[in-house]
Amino acid sequence: MKFFIHSFIFCFSLSLSADTKTIKESIAEVVVTATRTPQTINQVLASTTVISTEDIERYQPTDLLDLFHHVPGIDIARNGGTGTTPALFIRGSNTSHALFLVDGQRINSASLGSTSYQFIDPSQIERIEIVRGAKSSIYGSDAVGGVIQIFTKKGDFKPSTIVSTEVGSNVLKRTAVATRGAYNQLRYSIDLSYLETDGIDVLKDDSQQNRDSDGYKNFSINTNFGYTFDNGVDVGLSFLESHSRIYLDGSSYPDRDSFSDSIIQNIGFSVSAPLRDWWLSKISMGRSMDDIDDTNGIDGSHISDFRTTKDQYSWQNDIEIFNEQIITFGVDLYDDELVASTDYTDTQGVPARDRMNRAYFIQYQGNFSIFDYVLGYREDDNEENGKQNTSNISLGAQLGKSHRVIFSWGEAFKAPTYNDLYWPIGEYGAGNPDLLPEDSENFELGFRGDYTVWKWEASIYQNRIDNLIEWAPNPTEAYPYQWIPSNVDSAKIKGGEFKADTSLAGWDITTSFSYTDPRNQTTDKLLQKRAQKKFTFDIDRSFSRWDAGTSFNATSKRYTNTTNTGSLGGYGLLDFRFSYQLAEKVKMQLKANNVFDKHYTTSENYHTDGSNWVLKLTYAL
Repeated sequence: MKFFIHSFIFCFSLSLSADTKTIKESIAEVVVTATRTPQTINQVLASTTVISTEDIERYQPTDLLDLFHHVPGIDIARNGGTGTTPALFIRGSNTSHALFLVDGQRINSASLGSTSYQFIDPSQIERIEIVRGAKSSIYGSDAVGGVIQIFTKKGDFKPSTIVSTEVGSNVLKRTAVATRGAYNQLRYSIDLSYLETDGIDVLKDDSQQNRDSDGYKNFSINTNFGYTFDNGVDVGLSFLESHSRIYLDGSSYPDRDSFSDSIIQNIGFSVSAPLRDWWLSKISMGRSMDDIDDTNGIDGSHISDFRTTKDQYSWQNDIEIFNEQIITFGVDLYDDELVASTDYTDTQGVPARDRMNRAYFIQYQGNFSIFDYVLGYREDDNEENGKQNTSNISLGAQLGKSHRVIFSWGEAFKAPTYNDLYWPIGEYGAGNPDLLPEDSENFELGFRGDYTVWKWEASIYQNRIDNLIEWAPNPTEAYPYQWIPSNVDSAKIKGGEFKADTSLAGWDITTSFSYTDPRNQTTDKLLQKRAQKKFTFDIDRSFSRWDAGTSFNATSKRYTNTTNTGSLGGYGLLDFRFSYQLAEKVKMQLKANNVFDKHYTTSENYHTDGSNWVLKLTYAL
């Protein structure tokens, strides 16, 4: 933490003496996730990172985790290779404390509470907006650490059809076809992709059937249609579906050689209407699905299946009462339905299969003189957990042309999952219907500088999370190995982030440093699996028909248990990427990851990939 503070003081002092001319005016990127309304990235009062179409093209990701490595404040623990379930921590909070949205809709599992984002093909994504900090006052449950919203590709008025093919390490093969364009006022976009890889040997325990490579297959489709009427009414229809198969090693049953079939689906329909010059109203509805089936690969017998279906409805109104003074209010409804091989029942023995959440929200944002502000309030009423009220306040002040200071405070909560509440009583586990939602209070102080040749931003924050749900041993005479969840812990997470961007002699350079100190308040021990320090460095340049870049990503050690007696060492990874325009319509790309073949692991019992490469050819019809 001292390193971060000293670095920040140095950079801030340097910036005060630097040329205070702002960077030349350009078209600023517009984001919507931080307030549910359009804002330029410079106006946003929350810590926000945008992964653009150009970034996705440049980084050449195999999956979304390849993109998240470049984002400050995000730490990832892989449980194997491509397609395996990762753990993602935003500013040291739990994996389930990150709310994932796809085109505005939730896609998480009701049983686990997590999101199978690893199955979404990056080639079908237009951009990703990552907002760090408590955001339950506008999104409800799960937004304790932050919100990650994925926007799939849409049609535009430049018709194009692109075919690409990839080959790489671990017998990786991927083919994708995408076409998009517009006809008069109708927009369309269709993306298809197929990926297959032999993968790596995931589990370190290589007994029996575990002594093999664990392959992965994925077929994805994404379609979007939109139409804008002459009166400004815009209608949109989107469909995303991904089918995956991942082969799994299991330490408990190494003789099964099991595999998991997954389907994630997101269907959305929206109507946006300017009722007046000062009133924009939007209605959206949709359905998302998360379906996982596990099978014994030896005899083909069924092991388990869990399918979450989430129906969602939203009505949002944005009213500009004065110049740049906007009131946003509306209603969110979503209904979770869980169908599983496991029987979930409540305390009365009634099957627990669905629950409705109703929410009302209001937000006021505006500016006065040098100040910008956002105030928000939301009430969620869940059939299982009752009412939860959350608020937020953000205040920014522009100090001259180049500097800005921001203070924010927000509340958030995380509702218990079906597994937490209703897992049937058995030899190894049982749910706890008396659980309370986890709740948090977040403070953040941020600083930004924007000059002729470079810009930077820094923040320090504290997030206190109470009523943390933890599964722990609860041995009884009948069930000596049983675990149950309970609200036993509180955590206080302190940290800071620094990021800087510049262009030097034609090279685009981005660097960041993140520090987080997530501690259990009862034991004063660091929460497991999180790395305290993370450093990233990206540099890219275009040379006529060539593009070249490199990335360096370093993280510190992480603990593997709650007592902090076991740990996994830190590591640094160096990646290279190149692209070359072979012809007007043909482009070649090559990426090499972990070029020095660093042997490391981010989860105690799982391998990670060593040096690997991918070669891609793209043809634009």
